[in-house]
Amino acid sequence: MEMTKDELIAKQQLQIEEYKEILKLNKELKRKIEGKFFNIGQPLNDNVLQMNKDQKKWCFGVVELVEQLNSL
Repeated sequence: MEMTKDELIAKQQLQIEEYKEILKLNKELKRKIEGKFFNIGQPLNDNVLQMNKDQKKWCFGVVELVEQLNSL
């Protein structure tokens, strides 16, 4: 059974609304991930965790990847 034009439009709109909600949740998650690296006491701030140079470099690489999620 083929969908009517109105049914297809309704289905697409529901998907768009779902994607908007997912985007909203992902924006918050991205903010939290970045915060884990830069908030007080984390490795890229004051190095309270005593990470060595290679570990800090790895953390910075992760942050760079997260920042590439620019659509979020």
